[in-house]
Amino acid sequence: MTPVLLGNLGVSLALAFSLLGLALSLLAYSQGDGRFLKGAKALVLPTFLAALAAFLTLEWALLTHDFSVAYVARNHSAQDPLWVTLVTPWAALEGSILLWGLLQTLYTLLASRKSVDPWRASLVLAVLFGIQVFFFGVMATIASPFETLPNPPADGTGPNPLLQNHWMMAVHPVLMYLGFVGLSVPFAYAVAAMVVRRYQTWVGETRWWTLIAWGFLTAGKVAGMWWSYEVLGWGGYWAWDPVENASFIPWLLATAFLHTAIVQETRGAFKAWNFAFVTLAFAATVLGTFLTRSGVIQSVHAFAEGPVGPAFLGFFLLVTGLGLGLLSRVSREVRDTVVFRPLSREGALLMGAFFFAGWALVVVLGTFYPLLVEAFTGAKVSVGAPFFNQVSAPIGVGILLLMGVGPILPWRRPRAEVFRNLYMLLAVLLLGTLLGLLRGYTFGASLAVGLFLYNTAAILLLVREGVLARLRAGLSPWGFLENRRRVGSLLVHFAVALMGLGIAFSQTYRLESEKTLYRGQAWEVGGLRLTFQGVRALDEGRRFAVEALLETERFGEVRPRLHFYPQMNAPLPAPKVVYTPGNDYYFLLMDFDREKGEWASIRLIVTPLVFWMWVAGGLMALGTLYILWPAPRREEVRGVSPA
Repeated sequence: MTPVLLGNLGVSLALAFSLLGLALSLLAYSQGDGRFLKGAKALVLPTFLAALAAFLTLEWALLTHDFSVAYVARNHSAQDPLWVTLVTPWAALEGSILLWGLLQTLYTLLASRKSVDPWRASLVLAVLFGIQVFFFGVMATIASPFETLPNPPADGTGPNPLLQNHWMMAVHPVLMYLGFVGLSVPFAYAVAAMVVRRYQTWVGETRWWTLIAWGFLTAGKVAGMWWSYEVLGWGGYWAWDPVENASFIPWLLATAFLHTAIVQETRGAFKAWNFAFVTLAFAATVLGTFLTRSGVIQSVHAFAEGPVGPAFLGFFLLVTGLGLGLLSRVSREVRDTVVFRPLSREGALLMGAFFFAGWALVVVLGTFYPLLVEAFTGAKVSVGAPFFNQVSAPIGVGILLLMGVGPILPWRRPRAEVFRNLYMLLAVLLLGTLLGLLRGYTFGASLAVGLFLYNTAAILLLVREGVLARLRAGLSPWGFLENRRRVGSLLVHFAVALMGLGIAFSQTYRLESEKTLYRGQAWEVGGLRLTFQGVRALDEGRRFAVEALLETERFGEVRPRLHFYPQMNAPLPAPKVVYTPGNDYYFLLMDFDREKGEWASIRLIVTPLVFWMWVAGGLMALGTLYILWPAPRREEVRGVSPA
């Protein structure tokens, strides 16, 4: 059997099983017959296996250089390294949709194994099967990964050089898809809860699914920032690119839900907000997919214009309409009747969620405004980084302030000792900011120092209180670490504060200089002395590389490169980045003497504290994993809050 036949069979079977599973799930709900639900669950594994077979078939076609498959001919070359070949399935439109479909069936398989009452279980499966019907339907009709070519070429063009210039592209897209697809499970639970009018238990069941998806999205965003930093050759990590923005929106909304879900679990409030945040978070993933694959925006992250744009736009409207329509129907039943005090933990959590949701709204408006203006007037306008930076800075400050004070506040109303803690934290914030000003930092950087110290002090205060509570109860202080939800969230909060410090300093203090050097000439810049030793050319088969040989006193020899790919008119820079805890040194080869190699234009970018941003990303992933890791049964400690 050829890859085309086997791949199309896998897609067709996955679509047929999903359609049948959707029908059986709806029958199970409408008829109240458990046999239909059992039949729907029985189809979950075959659907996953069919999708897996289709995906592995695409890998087989790539590994065997079967250029009769259009996807292989357009995105693969026989000269590609093995790792590039293995990640090519998500290098272009059709393959990325196949990966989404495969991961969707995996999440459906995992969700189907969770114990839920039959009424909601049938609806959860119906929603997840319905999502699968859309993706496999798209593959079966307008975006097949197994389209054939009547006259196959002898070799293909290979994937976009940007996607094969750094190994992070093997990781970043998969992490993002795991996050995007993961949000479908909380959405399915929310829909089921609104249909059967059981508004409380779903939030505890889906908060962990959301945390899993949030963890993958966080890791994916940090990996994408690192890829941008290492590959694009501009020395930055975030450009407010439309596709970056589109993937940032669901992260913000999922973060908002994770915080308001705590209040519903603890006090039974914010039900409407939780339904709204979950619906909008998943809808935002579909909207981001529409942007990436419709061709309506130009971006290094976007695929070329394709036929799937209208389909994804329609699916986005369907998802949004279903979730918000159901919420409108039950709005009276989930409305909060209690007025919450602003100076309480639930008040701080709601305010933080509003900050995240407001930030998402700003990003939506800034991203879509140019598209709407062009659609209605034909005029081209741009909303760039200055706008987003100016609006995001005060929002970020507000989030960091709430992040420190929120866990300190008790539920309902504060006690006298809480005010003492708040005054102490305020003093740390003011002293940290003053310290930065005395060292000559700008006000923004000084405030970042103050906020970092303020959040660190709040975390230490919470750890101290937890340890003292255990000691008073005659228990081991190390048992505090068993409260995985508390400890993991504190670690994530510390990482966010560290990330904020790194962003503030890297955006404020950045040295960029460029100079043409002749062989043997030295250059002193940014506290570094480097000497140009010449250039060297390398034929690497799939590309031609030229590297500058720079000798430095601190780091030895560094070799920034230019990569020349056959399918690109201009060379692609491959910077050499030297990471240190204080500054990053970012070396770029801009141009060189093509005749004798006697000179080269070198750009050096020195940026502070970027190293700690990647450390913060790792700590956020570690904190999330710590929360999710199964904990042993804990001893009960009176007076110790579980959240």
